[in-house]
Amino acid sequence: MDISVVVISYNSEQFLEENINSLIHQSVPFKEIVVVDNHSSDESLKIIESFEKDCPSLRKIALDYNSGYAKGANMGIRDTHSHLVLAANADIILDVDFNAAVIKKFEGDPGLSLLSPLIMRFDNRTVDSAGQTYSKALHPREIGFNRPLARVDVNEKPMFSVCGAATVFRRSALEILKLGDDYYDEDFFIFWEDFDIGWRAQLLGMKVLFFPGARVCHFRSATLEKSFWSRFSRFSLALARPTFIKYHLVKNRYLTLIKNFRFKRFYWAIPFIIVKDIAWVGLLTIFSPKIIISLMKSRKLFKIALAKRKMLKDKEQEIRNKEKQQDG
Repeated sequence: MDISVVVISYNSEQFLEENINSLIHQSVPFKEIVVVDNHSSDESLKIIESFEKDCPSLRKIALDYNSGYAKGANMGIRDTHSHLVLAANADIILDVDFNAAVIKKFEGDPGLSLLSPLIMRFDNRTVDSAGQTYSKALHPREIGFNRPLARVDVNEKPMFSVCGAATVFRRSALEILKLGDDYYDEDFFIFWEDFDIGWRAQLLGMKVLFFPGARVCHFRSATLEKSFWSRFSRFSLALARPTFIKYHLVKNRYLTLIKNFRFKRFYWAIPFIIVKDIAWVGLLTIFSPKIIISLMKSRKLFKIALAKRKMLKDKEQEIRNKEKQQDG
């Protein structure tokens, strides 16, 4: 079994050298290292090209526009040919035995589809994500986020979804997850695409696992740890984002719900969704009123999400029918 990595980068010059070094110095090498550059205006491309000369397995996809995380990841995934694929941010550093641990885990568990590694901060003491679950209002929640490692349960366990900073897919699972020609939903551009694809995996009966034996470090605004608002950092981060990003946060929240919400399982969440979204969306739009205009212009995307919901439900039914046939 082999593994490739797709790194999605945008103006990541401060992280890329350490990131790529950690990729090319794995104890079990990547079959392919694909770095998708989303039209960076800094020195990112020069850094990538400096590694290309001495690393035959590394190649870049240099775009002349910013495609966003989801589309960039899809381009990179389509350009790989391995049994396993790691989709990752440019601001992560992999443990030297990351690949060895991941391959061993997938080889020993044929039913495993998505793997969530233990993601630490750069201080190597603070947890960034020990797997992804959901809040009562069905917002993504990173387990252990911003907490000391000693205070977080990091035992191997089934998980709802996987943090997009570092997600390992089995290739065969990716093909099942596809809606149309896309793995990640390209209408998302950035944010929530990890929660969306993880929720989709759950609906299709896939096994998603948090596996602490594979470990990475991730930057993610670590300076917030010193702030009074550190325990609310996810929300304070959202408020601090530019209007363009706030728009995608709100839009993608509802694209996710349109596609994946199933009343039978999550009926109990409806009151929490209403209360949370009145507060959350209300505050975001108060700080950036132009979000409302952008959302009104995005009505077509919500209609497309309804069509994708139907595609997904058809896949769910197809899987149920196959299971009935096997049981029969």
